[in-house]
This record gives sequence, C-alpha cells and structure tokens, in this order.
Amino acid sequence: MTETIEPVPDRIDQQQLAQQLIDTAREQGVELVGPGGMLAELT
Repeated sequence: MTETIEPVPDRIDQQQLAQQLIDTAREQGVELVGPGGMLAELT
C-alpha cells in the first residue's frame, strides 16, 4: 500500500499536529510515548 504525502504548509499549527498524533495513536491502538511508542518511532 502506498500513501500520498501532503505538502507541508509554510506554518504548522502545533496544536492541530498534536491532536492528529493523539487521534492516530488511538485509532491504531498504539502508545504515543514510551518504548515502542509513536513518538519514539518519529524521532
């Protein structure tokens, strides 16, 4: 499966980005922080 990457806006709404990360973690049933968490994978 391939995904299309959306262009990044000039200014990122940090609050919206944080909410999207939380929502995605909940939908996928993964932890957001900690070992193996979504944020660890992103960084």
